[in-house]
Amino acid sequence: MKKVSLLIALCSALMIAAPVMALEVEVSGHYFVETYNNSNSNLSPNDATDDYSKMEFMAKPVFKITDNITLTTQFTGLEGHVWGDNPSDAGSEFDDDYNNIEWKAAYMTIKTPIGGFIVGRYIDTPWGTDLGDSTASHGSNDLAKDRIMWVVPVGDFISGLVYQRVGEGDKGVSDSDKDNIRAYGFTAYKQENWSTGLLVSRYNLKGFVDMADLRALQAGYNNYEALNDAATLAQATYDGAYAQIYAGLAPLLGEDAAYAAIQGELAATNDFALGQAVDLANLQRDASLAAGQAAAAGSLISGGLTNSTAAFWVLDPYFKGTFGPLGIEAEFLYAFGTLELDETRTDVRNGSQFDELDGEAMAATIDLKYTIAGFTFNGGYTYVQGDSDWADDEFGSIGYLEQSIDLEHGFLLTSDTADMEGTFGGTDANGIALGNLAGGRQTLAGCAGYQMYWLGAEYQVLDNLKIGALFVSSKADDAPYLDLTSTDKEQWDDDHGQEYDLTVEWNIMDNLTFNGVVAHLAAGDFWKAGDPDAEIEDNTTFYGQLIVEF
Repeated sequence: MKKVSLLIALCSALMIAAPVMALEVEVSGHYFVETYNNSNSNLSPNDATDDYSKMEFMAKPVFKITDNITLTTQFTGLEGHVWGDNPSDAGSEFDDDYNNIEWKAAYMTIKTPIGGFIVGRYIDTPWGTDLGDSTASHGSNDLAKDRIMWVVPVGDFISGLVYQRVGEGDKGVSDSDKDNIRAYGFTAYKQENWSTGLLVSRYNLKGFVDMADLRALQAGYNNYEALNDAATLAQATYDGAYAQIYAGLAPLLGEDAAYAAIQGELAATNDFALGQAVDLANLQRDASLAAGQAAAAGSLISGGLTNSTAAFWVLDPYFKGTFGPLGIEAEFLYAFGTLELDETRTDVRNGSQFDELDGEAMAATIDLKYTIAGFTFNGGYTYVQGDSDWADDEFGSIGYLEQSIDLEHGFLLTSDTADMEGTFGGTDANGIALGNLAGGRQTLAGCAGYQMYWLGAEYQVLDNLKIGALFVSSKADDAPYLDLTSTDKEQWDDDHGQEYDLTVEWNIMDNLTFNGVVAHLAAGDFWKAGDPDAEIEDNTTFYGQLIVEF
């Protein structure tokens, strides 16, 4: 409540002062409640239905200081709060003090004779189509970046430069240079019904974690968790058996004699049975062994992630246009560069040694729309290059570099609104999440890339009611490998399956909208995670969101 009170006091003070300072304040934002019902989000025959609701409040106050200076802020409250998750509940993830209010952005916009400047934690702006963009979440532009931007409009052109710090590794450390910095240069040409542009990016990431290190840590941590759980269970089993035997012997032998009898059994200095059904000495040995295995697994991951240096160029042209009833959007993304490792590695499949990865990856998307008599038909194709072989000396995963949260074609396969980008489909044998195609570097599906086409239609039933249908077919571009130490290079099946979505958008009244989705995935064999004998089942999700915007 302290944060809420401070925020209200701050805004109130600024608004009270506004007449004196000639300060103009505009506040926009939203509040929404959304509910989910997933029949089988792990795509497993043993999975249970999960049904829950979440909420979010977002406000964006903009303070006009002068005609040339504005200060923009943004904050959220109760973001991601699950209904029924209370701070007093055991195991609750809801923290009333720290997660209730979160500042998302604060930046100044300055107009000068040589262009406009944006300085601060900026709410990112999408470029071109949604390919390569991760600016929005749940349809709200709330993913911020720390940057300085210079923008110069000249006639029909708008150009600019951006310096962005995406990771800070130097502060307080005298012997490291681990900053992650991106620099951008862009120019766009805009006409009334079409636009085109080129974005050139330079990634200089000195604290970059490559895929091999990340996967090793993920697998190692999951192994540690499993061994630690086993050790906890073994110790609890031993403690329970010890307590039960002691409770039975103490009334018969006395406390000291009972204790001595048990210790003698554990030390194998006598043959006291202690109950024929319980081998207490073996239970103790099992607990000790399990604890040792967990400790050994923990030591392997105690160093955490190692950092390498990634230097990449990214070229990103786009075209968007509307010509009568026909609309077209297209974008191409090409990345190339090197990744300098902090160690020398050996590819066990061919014996080659290397301390650098050559990087080259690309992605492309095209979407065509045709509008007639209240109907809008669309079809398109997206290619996102994947790379699931993290044991060689090449790097080629667009999804590892850019998550593309904004590029949504298929509620289950590509959307972060589905709330399953890091969990969909369960895990592989090492406990690493499969996730959906917006899952990014943490997931196997995100790094494997995809080849996808879709066909859809929308119909404007009423001025305030629109319904739609979408068909999506997708497969992995470079499916994960069964064994990266084998020269066979055998891979999982690449078929993601086919998704069928029904959507509704109902503007109930001014500022109040209901969005609904029914999404079904006919799951392909990709979700068997390389096990041809695994059983998988389809998933159907019902989603509804009631949102008020102001």
